[in-house]
Amino acid sequence: EFLAGIGKLRRRLIQKATGEVLEVAVGSGRNFSYYNGGKVTAITAVDFSRAMLEVADEKRKEIEPIPLRLKLASTHRLDFEDGSFDTVVDTFGICSFEQPVQALQEMRRVMKEDGQMLLLEHGASKWEFVQSMLNRGIHRHVEKYGCYANRDICKLVREAGLHIALEQRSHFGTTYSLVC
Repeated sequence: EFLAGIGKLRRRLIQKATGEVLEVAVGSGRNFSYYNGGKVTAITAVDFSRAMLEVADEKRKEIEPIPLRLKLASTHRLDFEDGSFDTVVDTFGICSFEQPVQALQEMRRVMKEDGQMLLLEHGASKWEFVQSMLNRGIHRHVEKYGCYANRDICKLVREAGLHIALEQRSHFGTTYSLVC
């Protein structure tokens, strides 16, 4: 992540989070240190892996004094009321969601009408040569990592009914930083 500048991309995006935040597919809590305590009032973080939530819990001090609630849950079925969160965050999760459009629709459902979704993802390239390389090894990559690295993230986001307000791409167009 350091050499590719992913930490810088995470920081830039996560600094946009405000109010009540839901972070899905939180994993090990890599984003915790980037949340701004002056803008974020609380964070609810979900993951389908209990082991990952335990690792994230060990990083609780990184976000103090922001209250943190960790919850075992699937992004495809979030146990929250409609319009519960000001900001919904996902970093590098869409590539591994079994049904990415359904997951994005569920994330949109729990976001307030005037809320924002912050996505940092990897997927399809704008460069034909790079995309052909991603497509060529996709079956092995999915089997080994559970990651569909050739998904067109913007297309999936639009299919889920979201409007992309800001799109920045890097790494030959394979890394997406989106504000919806």
